[in-house]
Amino acid sequence: MNPEELEREAAQILAEYNERYRARPYRKAFFRPPVGQWKVDASYVDSFFESAKFLLERIVEGTLLESMYGVPAVYLCRHYLELEIKYALFHSRRLKHEHKNAGDREIEAVETIHTLHELWDTLIEELKARVPSIFDTGLDLKFVSAFVADFHGVDKEGWRFRYPRKRIAAVLRTEPPADILGIDFASLLFDLKRTRDILDTLDGRLVDQHGENDEWESELESF
Repeated sequence: MNPEELEREAAQILAEYNERYRARPYRKAFFRPPVGQWKVDASYVDSFFESAKFLLERIVEGTLLESMYGVPAVYLCRHYLELEIKYALFHSRRLKHEHKNAGDREIEAVETIHTLHELWDTLIEELKARVPSIFDTGLDLKFVSAFVADFHGVDKEGWRFRYPRKRIAAVLRTEPPADILGIDFASLLFDLKRTRDILDTLDGRLVDQHGENDEWESELESF
């Protein structure tokens, strides 16, 4: 770089820095409907899965730095897993048992807890009670159990991939240095995609069973 180019670059850097001190009108980003309830127009499960997969694929191929994008990718994986389990749990609760649907007022809401292990154990128990035939299909639920257990082992309380420390506070000099968590991003990508296939199939079967029960009950009422 010649002196003129260096001078231009320095001037540009200075101008960009000084820009933050200039007053600018705020651009409103969110527009709530004027009345009534509102929601975000999004497919949450798909959005978190696809975003996690997008980042992981590029980390694995080397186009994104794992030191920069790895933590968001892992968090998106975990939150996807939490959402997918919760929706499967909700869809299981729409069934009183295999061939009878629950009424709307009978469906227990899924609590806003974030402990993956607890959510997964609850889902397995409710599947055993409501749709035990799921376990005869050969669907690889043990793989998902292992994925849940892997996350549970490093992020039991759900904060590890959102914050650097449980409490943002000064690091005492007497505090021993922490070791670094190893992350195999290629394996994480594989686990994510396989888990998606399994849970999506499970959720689809629960939704389909509810629809079949509805059709059967409608036929009985028509007689």
